[in-house]
Amino acid sequence: MLEELKKKGYKFQIDSRKIKSGEVFLCLKGENTDGHFFIEDALKNGADFVVIDNPSFVNNLPNNKIIKVDNVLEEMLISSSKIVNNNSKIKIGITGSTGKTTTKECLYHLLSPFFTTFRNELNMNTEIGIPLSILNQYSNEDVSIIEIGLKQKGDLDFVTRFYKLDVAFITNVGPSHLEFLETIENVAQEKMKITNNMNKGLLILNGDYPILKELAPKRLKTLSFGLKKSNDAVLEGYEYNLNYTTTFYAKILGNHLMLTLNKYWSEGQILDLLSTLLFLTYIELPLDPFIICNIDIPEGRFQTITRENTLVINDSYNASYDSFNSAFKSISQIDFYPKILVMGEMKELGEYSKYYHEKVLSEAKEIFDEIYIYDPDNKLNYLLQNQDKIIKFESLDDITKIISEIKEGLIYIKASNSTGIYEYLKNNL
Repeated sequence: MLEELKKKGYKFQIDSRKIKSGEVFLCLKGENTDGHFFIEDALKNGADFVVIDNPSFVNNLPNNKIIKVDNVLEEMLISSSKIVNNNSKIKIGITGSTGKTTTKECLYHLLSPFFTTFRNELNMNTEIGIPLSILNQYSNEDVSIIEIGLKQKGDLDFVTRFYKLDVAFITNVGPSHLEFLETIENVAQEKMKITNNMNKGLLILNGDYPILKELAPKRLKTLSFGLKKSNDAVLEGYEYNLNYTTTFYAKILGNHLMLTLNKYWSEGQILDLLSTLLFLTYIELPLDPFIICNIDIPEGRFQTITRENTLVINDSYNASYDSFNSAFKSISQIDFYPKILVMGEMKELGEYSKYYHEKVLSEAKEIFDEIYIYDPDNKLNYLLQNQDKIIKFESLDDITKIISEIKEGLIYIKASNSTGIYEYLKNNL
């Protein structure tokens, strides 16, 4: 149904406020509202068609603009997956607790010189975002790279019922989403469900997590990457150069290599890249040092900004214990002093929130000379008890003040996206 509209050049929207002529409004039911309530707004704004699954909302509206389906979300998934499954020769899925977007972007830049390549937009990795991105952006590319997020049990199994993957990446497993999944073991089991609907193909996983190797289905060819020497691709070391580049050393399927990246990359990001280099090596594509050197890290993910004698690292897109830990390892090797941490809350940790925030703070105190905590809702007051060199602030504008007042050293900024720090820095850094 929707693929026919796509062939005719229509774009698709789920927000009636953004709709314009030449677009189709998809009436989705959300947690807080229902797109059917905004049908008239969408038509007034110029929607050519409205796709609905509840006919009771369209009395007295022009039938020639209304398309009725059984379920709008399911129609989006069926149509978008039909488009990809019928046209892409290689379909790659990526999941993990952290590093999904960096892995996706690295893979996209490495494969694009050899194949026409599609990837879903930066944060459109849900059962809604994935089909919407495909319906609006996919142009029959040979390779499709699909980042798939996880929030609750069954998400990955549900999405991959539609998109028939040939290759799956699992970047890592960490304490993200414990509010919904309760244990790391549950997180690992849910991540592995990316392979549930793969009868054959390739699985590339982080071999530093034994549970992933245990859960890997025997029917798939499995390759691993990580720090441990038993992996098929091993990160042997890395160093930060005075010209703000990163050199790393690796061993991939028995071959040693040394490569340089165009900015400072965190250890976690280098591992993300390593997984993609392992894939290219396995399918016998050349590793071009020039292409690798010019891969850009997505905004807000260990993004380095130099200001005279100050190095600002904006890592505010999201936060988890593992991503803090990875970044701390890297920052400890960067020769800028003093080191300043500006941090906000890690979300979706449930009953484990206090434990992981205290763990991050304990590790941070070993590396940073000053620590600023953004806590407008007073949720992190327990971190301030009997602690020195820790300063609490409640206004995002204070981040700008901190950056402007510190004339020398390193400032590292990290928090979960929903704290608002990422959006603030997009406009103020």
